[in-house]
Amino acid sequence: MAPSEQEFSTIIGPDARVKGEVSFESAAKVLGTLEGSVTGKGKVHVANGSRCKATVTAKEVAVEGHIEGNVEASDRVEIMANGKITGDVVAAKMNMAEGASINGYCRIGVSTDDSSRSTSSRSASTTEPKPEIETRPTPTPTPTATASVSKK
Repeated sequence: MAPSEQEFSTIIGPDARVKGEVSFESAAKVLGTLEGSVTGKGKVHVANGSRCKATVTAKEVAVEGHIEGNVEASDRVEIMANGKITGDVVAAKMNMAEGASINGYCRIGVSTDDSSRSTSSRSASTTEPKPEIETRPTPTPTPTATASVSKK
């Protein structure tokens, strides 16, 4: 589903580099680089080739580029084939195409209003390190004493 340019009231061009807090009343498309936080009441579309090092909070988030930060959508997150999210995702619904990737925790199917763990309160430019999977060493067998009896 490639959205047309007409449905976006705000477009951040491919040569733009924005740093700070950005908020939108309706739909916005990011074609450039954005760092900080993005808040939208409508749809936020991170286009192919664009990069957001930000926390993204909106009704709907579509990802073709790369988001490095947490994503929270009150309705839907859609990650296209080239889309990549490095951070946690909280959304009521999610569509993920083959080839898309997420490196973080996902909470899908919960209302973001009722969520006990909101991603928007975390730092925009950093993602918490994920806990390592605990590995336990394979127990070594306890040596047993063997006695040899010799006949005389």
